[in-house]
Amino acid sequence: MLPDHTAERTELRTDIATSQLRVTYATSYDPQDVRAWSGTVYHMAKAMEAQGISMEYMGKLAKNQLFVNKAINKISRMTNFGDLFPVERTTRMAQHFADAIREHLLHSRSDIVFSPSSLPIALLKTKRPKVFYTDATFAGILAKDPAFKSYPKKYIAEGHKLEQAALDNCDLAMYASNWAAQTAMHYYKVDERKVRVFPFGGNFSVPPPRAEVLKNIGDRKFDHCELLFVGVNWTNKGGPKVMDVARILHERGVPLKLHLVGCEPLVDKLPSYATAHGFISKATPEGRDLLKKLYANAHFLLLPTLADCLGLVMCEANSLGVPSMANDVGGVGEVVRPGINGHLFPAEAPASDWADTIEKLFEDPKTYRQMAMDSRTEYETRLNWDVAGRSIKEALLGLLKK
Repeated sequence: MLPDHTAERTELRTDIATSQLRVTYATSYDPQDVRAWSGTVYHMAKAMEAQGISMEYMGKLAKNQLFVNKAINKISRMTNFGDLFPVERTTRMAQHFADAIREHLLHSRSDIVFSPSSLPIALLKTKRPKVFYTDATFAGILAKDPAFKSYPKKYIAEGHKLEQAALDNCDLAMYASNWAAQTAMHYYKVDERKVRVFPFGGNFSVPPPRAEVLKNIGDRKFDHCELLFVGVNWTNKGGPKVMDVARILHERGVPLKLHLVGCEPLVDKLPSYATAHGFISKATPEGRDLLKKLYANAHFLLLPTLADCLGLVMCEANSLGVPSMANDVGGVGEVVRPGINGHLFPAEAPASDWADTIEKLFEDPKTYRQMAMDSRTEYETRLNWDVAGRSIKEALLGLLKK
């Protein structure tokens, strides 16, 4: 028999302004895993803890069912038998999530149910406020990601239905970009009074202090240009254009080094100036140290992504004082302020346009260093988890005071 939400604690605490805010944090990921969703689930939770919020963790929701779904999809890909189906975005999975949360709430003293995804909220019946904080709507993902062009129509319809249910059911929908918020209000007609916007932070647990970063910026040499690409999906993140940009600069006589992180380049042979590091895990001290070193040594991060909800690697680059060159797609424009902490390019812009901008900045160390310092300032003022954590707490307290 399913748990009855009417049996929950229903009184609203009147001492919320002076006592500790209590939150049930519900996710299909492991909230203690720094690798989950590129570290976002972990760092979001830690940001809330840092604000003094008491966290009741509900991680790995419907773990066994998710494992089965992934296995079925893997077999389908190998045998070309049947349509691929969404691992999580189904009514059945959303109901699994809701049932598990309702069972937890029977014995919980939390004030709010919070999730880094809309799905656990979609079908959840509870008198407690329901909040999610994420980087995209289902409609936004469909519009930006080429991988969904062949997605079966029945799953698209189900995905939209669940997203609408989550937005209708939640008390607050928080997004990492105005792009995501606008798709929620435009496609799903959600009341704008329900929506908040503030960006995610960079997913380094302990970024270097400002003084260290500014010293490093001042020490950067201009005898060669260091370019950095970080992306798990070579094609979708724009790996081919990165190679074209580097080739053009090399042919123009600009000495350079290109570091490729996150995936294996889909090229026959790397040029002598390029190094492929593969996937580097932030779960190990060695991985974190290597990533920070690559960022710190870079002059520019390149992200000609075909589709991106935000671009967390740019927040991380900014934390090390590295400007970002990126395609103006999805929520990327929320991170990059052209001429301040990098430059944005139309998705159709040729690699030569990128090379022109990089070469011009590289040949003007004074202007470059100012942009690098401004990049760190952008990180400190708006692109870090401390700022996001304060915004989360303020929004949750405001919800309880209504």
